Amino acid sequence: MKTPSEKIMLSVFLLGALVAFGWYNIQKPSILILHSYDPDYAWSRDESVGLNRVLTEKYRYQVHWYYMDTKRHPDEAFKQSAGKAAREMIARSQPDVVIALDDDAQQLAARRFRNDPHVKIVFAGVNAPPSRYGYDQASNVTGILERIPLHAVRDALQSSATLIRLGRPVRIAYLGDRSETVDQDAAQVREFNWQPLQLSAALQVATWPEWQDAVGRLGQENDVLLLSNYRRLQRSASDPTLVPPAEVVRWTTIHSTAPVIGLNFFFTEDGGMLAFGASPYEQGEEAARMALALLLEQKNMTALAPASTRQFIVSMRGAAMRERRFELPGVYEAAARASNQYLP
Repeated sequence: MKTPSEKIMLSVFLLGALVAFGWYNIQKPSILILHSYDPDYAWSRDESVGLNRVLTEKYRYQVHWYYMDTKRHPDEAFKQSAGKAAREMIARSQPDVVIALDDDAQQLAARRFRNDPHVKIVFAGVNAPPSRYGYDQASNVTGILERIPLHAVRDALQSSATLIRLGRPVRIAYLGDRSETVDQDAAQVREFNWQPLQLSAALQVATWPEWQDAVGRLGQENDVLLLSNYRRLQRSASDPTLVPPAEVVRWTTIHSTAPVIGLNFFFTEDGGMLAFGASPYEQGEEAARMALALLLEQKNMTALAPASTRQFIVSMRGAAMRERRFELPGVYEAAARASNQYLP
């Protein structure tokens, strides 16, 4: 049985340990991960997978997560409110590094802190040029750009036995919604050198009826229809309800005369046949590495030049490929299987 003095000494020791532990945690450097979208969105989900692959020593730093949820709530009032809340979160929590993911996080929040000496910004998943957010003139910003692997799409189409049998130049068309992200996707598609393929159209539409009309026309006039994103389609001009992605993909693949190929890996999750997309894992991993280099290694921002997409993912739905009789060399199925992006 402990004496009163022993109890007092034990209490003092425990209190001191608790205070020391609390002080240690307060003093740890911190990272705020600011997502543009929601945690269930496939792209954001897998960016987070990439982040967590690198952010493994959380005893050395604090990590906080914040989701702006603008993909499911694209109206301007919500976005402005989400941006204000995110900016207040940054100002209140005073993180050492903000990892800002995708364009809305830059436009609505992170860009307001460029050249702020108290915080460093690492962007990822950015489709627009950094200059859009003033990052080209900022001393506290670096990151990794997201770019569609169009060279991989072109190479795959050139190697397709299905298309080779046409015996003429392959005609392709692109279709997307009118979101800011797709604005950048469409610009990449238009500017890319597709030769020897022929790009006949690159369209963006806002509503479901417009989409259905475009699919009918483009599918008949072309050999391949490319889609990037389609999550911002309003049910009609008078109904702002967003059409569920799976419904868009299902209807499109049924009603398009031409085979439909996605430019984001999650196209197959939504029911599509085949997709080539930038790797969200790479985006998360690279952003996390940059953040830790700044946070723990005290690297100068000038030593971390902005990077761009180097990796891409092939995703494939085997049954849909067979139903369409769309043939590719076996290496593409192998790549999809290797990255766990093959669905029977």
